[in-house]
Amino acid sequence: MSEDSPIFVRGYSRSGGTLMVTILDAHPEIAMSYELYPNLLAPEDGDNIDIREIIGILESSRNNKTGAKKISTKNLGTFIIRCSRGGLSNKDVARLLNEHLADGLDFSDVRGRMKFIERCCVEKMKKEGKSRWGLKCNNQYSDYVSIWPDAYFLNMIRDGRDVLASQLNTGSFNKNPAEIAKGWVSTLMRFREIKKNRNVHAYEVYYEKLVSSPEEEIKRICDYLNIPFNEAMLSFYKQDLTIYSRETDHLSMNRIRKPIDSSKVGRWEKDVNKKQLEEFYSVARDAMIKFGYLGEGDADRP
Repeated sequence: MSEDSPIFVRGYSRSGGTLMVTILDAHPEIAMSYELYPNLLAPEDGDNIDIREIIGILESSRNNKTGAKKISTKNLGTFIIRCSRGGLSNKDVARLLNEHLADGLDFSDVRGRMKFIERCCVEKMKKEGKSRWGLKCNNQYSDYVSIWPDAYFLNMIRDGRDVLASQLNTGSFNKNPAEIAKGWVSTLMRFREIKKNRNVHAYEVYYEKLVSSPEEEIKRICDYLNIPFNEAMLSFYKQDLTIYSRETDHLSMNRIRKPIDSSKVGRWEKDVNKKQLEEFYSVARDAMIKFGYLGEGDADRP
């Protein structure tokens, strides 16, 4: 395989996407990056992004966080910080921005933003001597497919009630159960739509299968990606991966520093109250049935 068939991992927040990316990053042929979303590079409020100004800031800053604080565009600052999760320094990003401009590209359109993301991911791939790149993507599937028609997509599916429990108790997510349900349903159904296209490589990974039978499920994923299974994927937490750098932080860091386990499956039973569950079901009940988390006989009770 070559760098022309990148691997994109998606999953509604708290569905195991970061775990999946980290497992893949441990493979000796694959270099994965984290949450480098194209919308973070888009101009905000109609303003153009002055890339040369950004380059100057990065070249004079000690690290990604100090550089990001000096950038007035909040989303772009977030992107810079996330570059460190892929092992890229400020100097690396500044150089890549210079190359982007030299090729006549900027961030004014989706293609320019996507191609810069590719630059960042390929840079990590080359640093690590690997042959294939990928990252955690967002829902802009048609844009990804138009630029990388040979890409491979993985979507993480997790019991929506456990996603609800995790978002309610972790980080600064929207705490409205109905809104969480809406996002969960939308993410899964949008992936099902691209999966209908026979020209698109699309594969669904159930979180519960991954954590209960990791070796078996990872081997299936490797078959789909046309790569050989490697034992390092199971011991990802022991590997020297860029996500573990002292300069990086991630909401899932505590989980991805440990072996795969199924301890969080069914957490909703103790972490979600009846009212929250009813609000979630009011939006997601049909999807919960479609994806196998509720039986038809459970449809009328929380």
